[in-house]
Amino acid sequence: MNINKFSVRTLNKYLLFLGFILIGMCGAISPLFYLLVPILCLAMMIRRINLKEIMNILFWIIVVTLFLGAYLSVPGYESIYLFRCLIPVHLILLVLTRDIKWGKLQNYLIYLILLFFCLISSVISLLWAGSTSLGFRYCYFIFEICYLFFICFYHLDSKEKMRRLFQVITVIFSISLVLGVVEIFTGWHLPFSSSLVYVTTTSEFQPTGFLYNTNDYALMMAILYPIAASCVFQFKRRYTGIVLYGVLTILTLYVVISTYSRIGMLSIGISTLVIFFYRFKQKGVLLLVSLFPLLGIFVWFSSFGQKLIEIAYAAFNDKGTSTMARNNLYKLLLQIIHDSDFMGVGAGNVPQKLNALLIGYTDTGTDAYTTGHNFWLETIGNIGLIGFLGFAAIIIIYLIQLFQSGYLKKSPTPLLIWITFIGASIALSTILEKRFLWFLLATGICLIQQMREGGRET
Repeated sequence: MNINKFSVRTLNKYLLFLGFILIGMCGAISPLFYLLVPILCLAMMIRRINLKEIMNILFWIIVVTLFLGAYLSVPGYESIYLFRCLIPVHLILLVLTRDIKWGKLQNYLIYLILLFFCLISSVISLLWAGSTSLGFRYCYFIFEICYLFFICFYHLDSKEKMRRLFQVITVIFSISLVLGVVEIFTGWHLPFSSSLVYVTTTSEFQPTGFLYNTNDYALMMAILYPIAASCVFQFKRRYTGIVLYGVLTILTLYVVISTYSRIGMLSIGISTLVIFFYRFKQKGVLLLVSLFPLLGIFVWFSSFGQKLIEIAYAAFNDKGTSTMARNNLYKLLLQIIHDSDFMGVGAGNVPQKLNALLIGYTDTGTDAYTTGHNFWLETIGNIGLIGFLGFAAIIIIYLIQLFQSGYLKKSPTPLLIWITFIGASIALSTILEKRFLWFLLATGICLIQQMREGGRET
């Protein structure tokens, strides 16, 4: 037995030696072959490391990268996010470890089946899609969503991991919050911000954080806020947590209002009120009543308060043209749905069809792309009523399980995630590419399932 082990070890050494010799010979022909050297060294290291541990570390890296997007991408190829590179690596490690916990995943089986159903519907719709390139792009995004849900269900299987996730999200939220405040006060933005592209009377001071669009930023802050608030309330020093909660809430309201996002304002408004009354209950009512005169004076008579009122008023009353344009888009989306007999025009092809209806002719150029600003109508237009039912079922089951679990007696966080997700689905240009929204929805499902399984809370 020992001789066989020695023989295998010796054979590996000879193969490794020959491998380096071949790389050296091929490198003389093309220097690109030398890239195999670090890959070979990495393979040797991986053999000595626990693959399960690497996969767990990779999950946390994926969590961070999905929020940072283009700022963690291949230089010069900003669409190739690090997040997109790590997903196949995680999948390969999962296959190598053969450690799929089917027993634990059984509680999430209905969600995985529905997502797979949506993916299959998208692939089938490619048969009648006008543009297969747009179709494959659409299918890829649905695959991303499927895998995001899977890794959440796979890794977030304990109270400790969920607590760690809350801490990571709170750090990301805090950095984004500070960045938003800096953008508002200085007019400085990160390189991939749309505020550097769209020049309007307000864009210079509209925050975008690590995202491209200011509306995306507003909804991201709104959906992360309940988690951040929950995390600061867990501080050992109670009064420190309350003070941080107050600062966090005021700054979040400030940056979200500064985005001029109507749904963002409504979402964060609902979240702040619900969390406040959940946390302080009757004392909260008394506190609010006693502080209301001071808050009223501050808002009405300070330049800071006046500015926020002006922004909120402009957002809800001075967007008549925007509202009319959106109503027109909805009418055209309904026309596309009707003309396709509710089967859809093929995965990812609605933006091209929508653009053709707007300009009066079909343009196959890369810029001939108009999003519908309504995920649900776009889904029916893309992959038909059947695909829409798959996504709708996920949202409905989420809500049913939330009320059945009794989680609302502990915390409103999963409900606020659901509300903000719904708001984003009818407010943003598209949510298919907004990974943070789907990730938070999957996190909400994990919270609910943990409560259903054993009354565990985060």
